[in-house]
Amino acid sequence: MSAASRIKRLRHDAEVIVFEKTSMVSHAPCGIPYYLEGLFDNYDLFMHYTPDYFRRERGIDVRVNETVVEVGWNYVVTDKGRKVEWDYLVLATGASPAMPSIPIEGNNVFTIHHPADAVRLREILESMSTVGIIGIGYIGLEVAEALRFRGKDVVMIGRSSYPLRRSLDEDVGKIIVNELIKYGVKLKLGEKLLEINRQGDKQVIITDGGKYVVDAVILATGIRPNVELAKRLGLRIGETGAVWVDEHMRSSAKNVYVAGDVAETRNLITGKPYWHPFGTTANKMGFVAGSNIAGRPMVFPGVVGTSMTRFMNLYIASTGLTTQDAVKYGFRIRSAIITARTRARYYPGGGYVTIKLIIDENSMRIIGAQVLGDDGSYVLGKIDTLAALMAKGTTVEDLFMSDLAYLPAVTQVWDPLIIAARQFLRG
Repeated sequence: MSAASRIKRLRHDAEVIVFEKTSMVSHAPCGIPYYLEGLFDNYDLFMHYTPDYFRRERGIDVRVNETVVEVGWNYVVTDKGRKVEWDYLVLATGASPAMPSIPIEGNNVFTIHHPADAVRLREILESMSTVGIIGIGYIGLEVAEALRFRGKDVVMIGRSSYPLRRSLDEDVGKIIVNELIKYGVKLKLGEKLLEINRQGDKQVIITDGGKYVVDAVILATGIRPNVELAKRLGLRIGETGAVWVDEHMRSSAKNVYVAGDVAETRNLITGKPYWHPFGTTANKMGFVAGSNIAGRPMVFPGVVGTSMTRFMNLYIASTGLTTQDAVKYGFRIRSAIITARTRARYYPGGGYVTIKLIIDENSMRIIGAQVLGDDGSYVLGKIDTLAALMAKGTTVEDLFMSDLAYLPAVTQVWDPLIIAARQFLRG
C-alpha cells in the first residue's frame, strides 16, 4: 500500500488498483505474538488503515480476497476471472513461512505469518499446556514469551548453540540463553529436526538429540520470498533468492517494480546483495517504487540490517555485521563489549546496558553493533544512533567525539556508546 499511496499522492489522475488475497491490507504481522499473549483482543487493530479508508480517502481501488493467479505483459488475471491491464506493475508479494524438509504429521502443527493465523492459534492454544517451538530466531523468541505469559510449558528447539545467530555473536547470544532458562523455557540447542509425527492427541518432535511430546508445535523456521509471479514474468532473481531490483526498485523488466519482503536490496557495509524482510524496509521500498512510477526520481540506497526484539525483560537489538559475517566478507576485525549503567550512579533507578561494537581494523569503521538491556527505549535509542552513523561510514573516533546529550536521570556523563568507542582508542 505504500507504493499505491505514493503514486496517488503524486499523480491524482492515476488509476491505481491493488489486489490482496486476504481481507486485510496495511496490516502488522509483528503484532501477532502480542495478540497471542493477550495484550490486545481487537483483531481490527492489526490494520493501520482499512481497505475502505484507502478507497475513500486516497482513491485507491483496493480489491481484497482476490488473488492474482496469472501475470503477463500488460495484464493480470485473478481467481475471480477478472483480467486487468496495466501500464506499470508493482509486485509486493511478500514472503511466506519456510517449511522444514521433513515428514510432518498431525493437525496441531502451525506456522505464524498472517494475523488470521493468530486468531485460530490463540483459540486452539487455550486448551493446551505444552507447546514445542521449532526455531530460535525472532518469531521463536517472541512466541515463547507470549506462551510463557499464558502459563504454557515451552520446549524450544534450535540447530545453533544460541538464539538469533544471524544477528548476534555468541557472547551476546549466551545472555539470551540465560534469560530463556530463567523464565522456564526448556531449551534444546544444537539439535537437528528429523520429523514431527502424531501420537494420539499429542505431537511428537524427533531430533537427532531427543524425542519431545507436546500438545502443539509452532514452526518458526524462517521465511522465504514469494517469487512465483516474478518467475512467471521472467524477472531476474537475485543472489539471495529474492527478486533483483536496481536502486530505483525497478526489476529486470520494463515498467515492473518490486518492493517489500520479495525484493532484494544492498548491504551498506559490504556493498553486497542483501535480503532484509522487515516492515520498516518494505515500507520505504514501496515509497521509492511509487515515487519513481509517478515521475519523482528517488533512490533506495540499501540497509545496514537493523532489527530489534524482546524476551521478557530483555530487549535485544543489532545492526550491521556479526563477527562471523565480517570475517566471511574479508574484514580484519576488532571487537569490544562493555556493560554500563543507564543513569548516573547517584540517580535512583535505572539499569544496565550491554553494547558490543565490531570494527574494521584497517579503516576503524564501525561495521557491526549489538545492544542488550532492560529498558526498551534506551536500547532502541542506542541501536538507532549506531545504525544511522554506520550507514554514513562512521569510525569509532567519530563516535567517541559525537556530541551526545547528558542528563543524570536518563544517561551517564560518559554515554555507554562513548565508553564502547573508547575501548578502541586506548593505545
